[in-house]
Amino acid sequence: MTPTPFIKGHFDGHSIVLDEPASLAVGQEVRVIVEPSPLVAPPKPARPSLAGFAKGMFAMSDDFNEPLDDFAEYR
Repeated sequence: MTPTPFIKGHFDGHSIVLDEPASLAVGQEVRVIVEPSPLVAPPKPARPSLAGFAKGMFAMSDDFNEPLDDFAEYR
C-alpha cells in the first residue's frame, strides 16, 4: 500500500474541513489522524467592543472646548 500525501485541514467548530482537494474515490475508506499543528497558533476569541460603554454616565459642559482663562497669557 502506497502512503497517501499529508493533507492539511482545519476544524470549523463542527467538522474537519480539508484545505485542499483530496484525490479519493467516492466510498474509499481512509484513516484520519488528528493532531494539532505546532506551527499555527489557535485563534484568539473575539474581545467585545467597549465603544459607548460609558454613554449617559456623565455630562460635558457646553463650553468644554473653549480656551481656559488660566492660559490667556499664552495666546
